[in-house]
Amino acid sequence: MTEHTPNDPHAHGAGCDHGTPADPTGIRARIAALAGNTADSADQTWEGRTFQAHDNAYAEDDGSAPAELAEAQRRFAAGEGSAEAVIDAFRSARLLIPLVAHAGDIGVNAHGQEIDKTQELSIITVEGPDGRNVLPVFSSVAAMQTWNPKARPVPADGIRVALAAAEENTDLVVLDATTPLEFVIRRPALWAIAREEAWIPSFHDPEVFAAFVASIGTELSVLDVALSTGDPLSRLHGPELVVTLTLMQGLDRTMLDAVLQRLAQRWAQDDVIATRADSLTVRLRSSE
Repeated sequence: MTEHTPNDPHAHGAGCDHGTPADPTGIRARIAALAGNTADSADQTWEGRTFQAHDNAYAEDDGSAPAELAEAQRRFAAGEGSAEAVIDAFRSARLLIPLVAHAGDIGVNAHGQEIDKTQELSIITVEGPDGRNVLPVFSSVAAMQTWNPKARPVPADGIRVALAAAEENTDLVVLDATTPLEFVIRRPALWAIAREEAWIPSFHDPEVFAAFVASIGTELSVLDVALSTGDPLSRLHGPELVVTLTLMQGLDRTMLDAVLQRLAQRWAQDDVIATRADSLTVRLRSSE
């Protein structure tokens, strides 16, 4: 078998980022509604708070990484554990959302110079390699201080983090950025966390696979479809999903383009694919 990627990745759907898909089941609406409350489970606002000043739920917490989450991250980074295990540990773990100070009201001093009369703390997002916003969170004070020593930690569990991401209009969360255990949580997993539902990676999800199989049913020139991960380290090194199509020999460029355009349209309109796959790229194989 020979393998190649299309010469025009945009025409063929390679590297396709679904962005935020249509939400026929109300997932996004539910998350956004919950995210409107920026308080924690005790109804205490995040703004202006520090880890040390938090409620009694974390009064005895020394700021070290939760053991179950740290072990799941370590095993995943070593190739011994699964992304699902990291997500499951993330759900209930005590996490730290960094708040960063920025200028509030601006005033003028006696010398006519502008000064910051107040400073405000806010959740921040950073730009990921694919151009989307990413919300950084951390498992420990040490990891957060390595990333930004001026950030102030606010503890929250994984569900709250997923809701905070929705409120910040971001579909990506990076856990322990810049550390050896860095792990990116994409939109489908965040939605599952927020709704307290099980999550299966798109490349292991039988319903996602069935949707792709159905999409090629009327394409006689497409002999097979296979799914695999495009980001095995979960660090945004590539799209989440790789769709490999096995094609019959003898297709010219015009025929190939037409097939791939039809498939791209079907995938974009399929609720299962749009909701459960964060992003995808297409690889082509020709049959022997």
